Amino acid sequence: MNYKNSNLLYIFLGFTFTLLLSCNKSFLDTKPSTQFAESDVWSDANLIQLNMNSIYTQNPWSFSWTSLSVDEARCYDGGNDYNMSNMLMTPDNAGWGDWNGRYRAIRDCNVFLENIDKLGDDQALIDGVTLKDRLKGEATFLRAWYYHLLIKYFGGVPLITKSYTLTDDFTAPRNSFAECVQFISDECDKAAALLPLENTGENKGRATKGAALALKSRILLHAASDLYNTAFPGFSNPELLGYVDGNRDQRWQAAKDAAKAVIDLGIYGLYQPNPASAEEATKNYEELFTSKQSEEDIFIRYFSASVNQGADFWGVFPNGFGGIETNGPTSELVDAYEMSDGTVFSRANPAQNIEPYKNRDPRFYATILYEGAKFRPRPANLQGIDPVGVLQVGTWEKWDAEAGKVTYVYGLDSRNSAVYGGGYNNAGTSMLKYINRRTDMYVNHQDDLTWRYIRYSEIILNYAEACIGLGEDVEARTYINMIRKKAAMPDVTESGDALKERYQNERRIELVFEDHRFFDVRRWMIGPEAYHPMHGVDVVYKLNPDRTTATIPIITPVEITTGKWEDKAYFLPISRDEMNKNPKLVQNPGYN
Repeated sequence: MNYKNSNLLYIFLGFTFTLLLSCNKSFLDTKPSTQFAESDVWSDANLIQLNMNSIYTQNPWSFSWTSLSVDEARCYDGGNDYNMSNMLMTPDNAGWGDWNGRYRAIRDCNVFLENIDKLGDDQALIDGVTLKDRLKGEATFLRAWYYHLLIKYFGGVPLITKSYTLTDDFTAPRNSFAECVQFISDECDKAAALLPLENTGENKGRATKGAALALKSRILLHAASDLYNTAFPGFSNPELLGYVDGNRDQRWQAAKDAAKAVIDLGIYGLYQPNPASAEEATKNYEELFTSKQSEEDIFIRYFSASVNQGADFWGVFPNGFGGIETNGPTSELVDAYEMSDGTVFSRANPAQNIEPYKNRDPRFYATILYEGAKFRPRPANLQGIDPVGVLQVGTWEKWDAEAGKVTYVYGLDSRNSAVYGGGYNNAGTSMLKYINRRTDMYVNHQDDLTWRYIRYSEIILNYAEACIGLGEDVEARTYINMIRKKAAMPDVTESGDALKERYQNERRIELVFEDHRFFDVRRWMIGPEAYHPMHGVDVVYKLNPDRTTATIPIITPVEITTGKWEDKAYFLPISRDEMNKNPKLVQNPGYN
């Protein structure tokens, strides 16, 4: 059974391997699945691959996994906003990072690696490797993957490389951050040596040599960043949070080399890197995230609506189009998009303030729906109100001559919508990225999706950032401008700190809603810039002096959530329950 077909099993997330087996009908001709002995499992290639599929399905994903808890998006839920102070949790309500879930997946990897050699040797090659080598490589890669998810939240964690039995001592101290990074890096190298360069046919979606090397690129870039090379005053165990010795230039060089190793594979590329126009660049960027596969794909996961295992888009569709839109882009994110000529957008500029959505970076129009942006046809009963199918979040002031007063007409996608009043989105914008315009929420909430955990644009940006860290500005600009060229944006020309600032915004825009910003803000140590009161926009079509209604709205930023930053949030707390179970653990600073 292959990973692509494992989409059929996504509904069983969190179940044990035994339960997964009991639900798989294809093996009922051997013996009842509840009677499988351990020897059956590890001697049967099909059962082993089913086991591996269950490890893949524990890999988290979400349209709003981290975006609601950084300055990308906001959601309003019955008066309780997802404001940034929610991240400043205590050990008693710690939930971020899913410590238990990640270690459950790591244990499954350990069990797998302890038993895979029981599978008989078959020298037949599929995509250039044997089945046993491929499966070993996948388990090694996934164990490294789950550890990388942990250390991004917590810093150094206990490195557990065996499955515990009931008689084992379950307590273990946290390894240093440096030890964790080295372990993940080494595991990526081991996995890369075992995995195929590319998967074909039904094996697409499984880990490859490129995925292992790309994970190494990501973790080494993080390791070279400010957060892990800065001391936290007063904390007794600084080795848990970062490096306490060594040469930072060497870390930047290692990050650069790791990114270059992926580039030098020569099998990946930027999607449509040479657009003929800004309009084509917009089309290309939108298509990338609705396509099934592309040359950017390094580590992905398929969702298929045809087998009732599609991605659920209800939570991100505008409420006037049948959804509830829980991932409203903030005004801060909108303002971060440059003008199409590469200059900074500013609401202090009168012309830009009047029409803030005009002449922006082409990626903006493929990522965010805004007032008046064309989306898709309305259902038949609403086409009389909106025959074009545009986002309507505004309020229209209308003169009622008979009553002699101003009346108000509310947009179909506003929180006062006649379609779905109340709504969840108070940002005045809606996420478009990932959404296929053909999807009709009134027919089916699900649609196909290829979720890209790692894509090639990240690797190009990783390389550029490492170059900046090494002071190699010319090389950095070359790679940053590769990304900008495919977006039909002018080259950056800055150096030094100015180049670093341009790079950070470029990464913010290119990788928006891909679960990078939450961690980038932390590793760059720019928390105060991203955590503060967030804004949406109030959109009003004002009544003119002649009592006609304006056709160009007044768009005004308004505070929609409070928020603050505390330095302790650079790392998140280990839950009180875990601390109580394992007295050898040391809590992160600020959470005792």
